[in-house]
Amino acid sequence: MSLFELNLRILSTFSEDFYGYAGNSLRNGVGMIMFHMRFRESCYAVWLGSALCTNPAMAVMFWETADPAHNTTTPGDNSGWQYEGKFFSLQGVPIAPHFFITATHILGGSASSHIGTVFHFHGDAYTTIAFHDIPDTDLQIWEVNHAKPFPSYAPLSSGVNDIGALATVMGRGTRRGVAVTKASELKGWKHGTADAVQRWGRNVVTGFITLPGFGELLYCDFNRNSIANECHLSGGDSGGGLFVLEEGLWRLAGINFSVDGPFRKDLSEGNEGYLAALFDCGGMEYKDGTWFPIAEEVDDKPSAFYASRISASLSEIIDIAPEAGTIAMENFTAWQKLYFTPAQIAAPVQSGPLADFDADGIVNLLEYAFHLDPIFNEQKIVDAATGFRGLPLIRKELIEGDERLTIEFLRRKNSNGAALTYTHEFSSDLDEWETVGTVNVTSINERWERVKVIDAVTREDSPSRFGRVRVTMSE
Repeated sequence: MSLFELNLRILSTFSEDFYGYAGNSLRNGVGMIMFHMRFRESCYAVWLGSALCTNPAMAVMFWETADPAHNTTTPGDNSGWQYEGKFFSLQGVPIAPHFFITATHILGGSASSHIGTVFHFHGDAYTTIAFHDIPDTDLQIWEVNHAKPFPSYAPLSSGVNDIGALATVMGRGTRRGVAVTKASELKGWKHGTADAVQRWGRNVVTGFITLPGFGELLYCDFNRNSIANECHLSGGDSGGGLFVLEEGLWRLAGINFSVDGPFRKDLSEGNEGYLAALFDCGGMEYKDGTWFPIAEEVDDKPSAFYASRISASLSEIIDIAPEAGTIAMENFTAWQKLYFTPAQIAAPVQSGPLADFDADGIVNLLEYAFHLDPIFNEQKIVDAATGFRGLPLIRKELIEGDERLTIEFLRRKNSNGAALTYTHEFSSDLDEWETVGTVNVTSINERWERVKVIDAVTREDSPSRFGRVRVTMSE
């Protein structure tokens, strides 16, 4: 049995108003299909990928920037990037030990001829052995060789928080292209150049529609000056995941499917039109066999993208992959494989428990223990009472008339495979530490719980007081 013990020391005195992370010490070592989508003078929609991706277009497009390097690395908040794999030149998401999910239209009717192809996940290869279609949807589940299961997999949304939720979306679509204007007014941007780069963005789930033959589709409007990293999708984003936060975990809520379009300004732009990320369709035309005008109004009429809704097919998904919908057991080894390549895992100096891959002063074991991203440089402190990731929060609080030090931290449940021991400790002199105080534990989900400890010693008893959390792993 190997034993690692780390002291996360957050040093505080009652004379300070702010308590932050001080450091840690350690010891002991495209063919397009168009169809009417939704409401009022909505635009039409096209698939985001074509069979076999013979003209692959590879990432997410943004309102705020056309920088091709924008959001090409992890967002750092464990919002789904770690669950994205590559299938052909598009994407898929593991949802059970031997299954990943993607968009049916990626391969069209030729899926059976591609059994035996490889799904790439964090530098590792998984060979497909079968596929399973979800009837009347664009969801397709692929099964991989059972001798090599996925180390972990994405939790699935129940649907309860989908509508109105902030979503993180991943894709391999195009860069942002040239501007689309009408009467000198900026309307959005055409789909640009394919560059085979995965990107992430954010949007808000506006609602859902039900389309015969395709089931429930979540949609997100592309709004002007909305949220940070506001995004739209483009050709090639198919199969990527749309994740929403539910009970403390980002869960897969949709699989990228389609976008509104095609558009044109008028007949001068020809009969075919073009695909574009428009935050205002007003004054443009859309095609439904023939071209129809979209009335120009004071308010913007944003175009949207669509994702096949997971929760609407949850029972069918579980019938195929019984462990889908559960929270994966996640020990340190499984967690490593969500962030590091096989070559990095083979080098403990990069990925081992005592390594600090992202050079943020927090070793990997503590990143694992406090739900941080080990490849994202950040010293985040957990938000009081509501946070789902971050280093322990140590601060003074007035409790029943007395000022006391409190420690609040996230704790992995050992029932989920963690093999961790968290020990809270207080001291008045930094030499002698003791585990005292009142402990309150709140369960967040099957993997995480929130712990708050109120020190037994008041400011009146000791004007200086310090707190820390020790984390020990045995595997």
